[in-house]
Amino acid sequence: MKLFIKTLVIFALALAVAGFGLFNNGVVAIYVASYKIELSLNLLILLWLLSVVVIYYSFRILINIKRIPNKIHRARVRNALVAARQRLNFAGLHYFEGKYRSCYENALKSLKREANKDNKFLAYMLAYRAANIMRDQEKEDKIATELEQFSEPKWQLAKHLLIAENFYNHQLYGQAIDHLNAALQLDRSHVPAHRMLLKVYLHLTNYSKAYEMLEWLLKNDSLREYKASKYKARVIGGLFAEITDTKELNKYYNKLDKNEKSSFLYGKLYFNALLRVADYSAAVEFLERNFKDSSIQLIYSESLLALAKKVDDAKLLNRLTKLSENAFCGNEQNPLLLLTLGVLNYQQRNLEQSRTYLESSLKIKPSLDAAIYLSFVAEATHDNALFADCQKKLLTNIRNFN
Repeated sequence: MKLFIKTLVIFALALAVAGFGLFNNGVVAIYVASYKIELSLNLLILLWLLSVVVIYYSFRILINIKRIPNKIHRARVRNALVAARQRLNFAGLHYFEGKYRSCYENALKSLKREANKDNKFLAYMLAYRAANIMRDQEKEDKIATELEQFSEPKWQLAKHLLIAENFYNHQLYGQAIDHLNAALQLDRSHVPAHRMLLKVYLHLTNYSKAYEMLEWLLKNDSLREYKASKYKARVIGGLFAEITDTKELNKYYNKLDKNEKSSFLYGKLYFNALLRVADYSAAVEFLERNFKDSSIQLIYSESLLALAKKVDDAKLLNRLTKLSENAFCGNEQNPLLLLTLGVLNYQQRNLEQSRTYLESSLKIKPSLDAAIYLSFVAEATHDNALFADCQKKLLTNIRNFN
């Protein structure tokens, strides 16, 4: 556009001069000492214009010659900056290719000519992560010191997350938690921070905190289904294994959905927790609810036996006996149910009936529990021959018992 305007102006001046020359016949006389020089006015104007043009372009040439060193310097700086950006690009590419040493080296080389602080920050972050993956503590500490200079708010979230991940990889879980909590102070809805905290708390077996993270992630639909199931089973299992109060136990159990409550996995975890807190009444109620479905009665046979060994309340023993007898119908050759009925009858001092069930269980499948309880029956009935036989079996065949 500027060139067009300049051309237009020159063309207009040329037309003006040409028009002036057509209608001008003036003469200019110049006296120098005794000499007289006469020129046409048109020629003088032309010479004056030529001289102005020559002087103007001469100055332009001189100015450009003077600027050459600066232009060369700027070109060198520009080329160095392009090279630095290429190094940074290579560092990022090599990081994702798994070439961590090359990533580290290119990231540091890019810093020599890089002027943009955002790019410097990115280079240090790549170098720090690569050093951590290479398990080079010296390099990692060096870059960590350099990262301290980046104190502006816009860089803090990324810094905390990267440092937290590195602490996590070094199994320094306390420091990782500090940085992850700092990240959440900056962004409460940050999904990766919640995910990492979940993993950290699981490593620390802090299941109550892990449950908080899991609950948040599930609420925000931030876990894939198979991972959600895996984490939930682990967290609930951990919680149920450490809770000492039925009320607290039910708080978490009641948060499970209908399908989870009916699954054997969570059912078994809940039942074992009830046994551990010695809430046998609740354990019996749990079995009564689940034994309504005959297809899963055998699944809970071991749970029934575990409870039978612990209960001493007459009413609870009667309820357990009914459950066992219902499951026994159609499963008369099940050694586990026979053993359970033997234990329950022994607890209720139905010693002859207990002996019958225990001996039947031993015939089908020898077991340490059946032999021990049969010896209890023998002792209670003063059957010395049976007691001696049980002791002999225990001593000579213990390797065959489960």
